[in-house]
Amino acid sequence: MSDSILVATRKGLFTVERAAARPQGWKISRAEFLGDNISMVLADPRDGQRYAAFDHGHFGCKLHRSAGPGKSWEE
Repeated sequence: MSDSILVATRKGLFTVERAAARPQGWKISRAEFLGDNISMVLADPRDGQRYAAFDHGHFGCKLHRSAGPGKSWEE
């Protein structure tokens, strides 16, 4: 079982990790793109890159990519 979950929401992208202090507890460890509608997120197990799909409504869909766990995003 994985110790982290990527959660795409209408309010941004969140990384939720298992809390070490509590065996059944989870905590939000990272929040990115706050206020943006993230429709889908993918962590590629082959090279560790992350992809986030945005739904900007009037402007259409955009795809962002990060080389690591959210270190730097590029469109």
